[in-house]
Amino acid sequence: MNRRELADWLGPGCRGPVELRVPADARQLVLVRMLAQGVAEREGFPPDEVTDIVLAVDEACASLVRASVPGALLTCRLSVAFGKLRVEVSSTVSPTGPAGVPSQWSWRVLDTVTDSLSAWRHELDPRRDVDRIVHIDFAKQVARHPTR
Repeated sequence: MNRRELADWLGPGCRGPVELRVPADARQLVLVRMLAQGVAEREGFPPDEVTDIVLAVDEACASLVRASVPGALLTCRLSVAFGKLRVEVSSTVSPTGPAGVPSQWSWRVLDTVTDSLSAWRHELDPRRDVDRIVHIDFAKQVARHPTR
């Protein structure tokens, strides 16, 4: 594997995953958006795709914040491998409140601006009404630029 291929695999300047945990509060979303923008720009995404990534992060995180239990943390993890930016967001939601999964409109937005999208929940004990963790994962491929 030559140096150019290794850079393509890891992404330019990639030092590993970046993770941010903040209180699940709408006022914290600006930090998550700034992180997503910084990582996307560092990885060489064009400006319109950076905007798509920030929009997707905002939609996913806002959905989880609306459904989160008091005192919950919102976790956002961004990683780059094989030229793809992967974003994983999660938070603890109440079993009796909103599901935490994006609304139909938000899901359509997420699906439009990303290359892959999934959501799932982890229930500690499905037989009891206890809090559960909802995860929303999506990815965006780095646009390839012709070599000169």
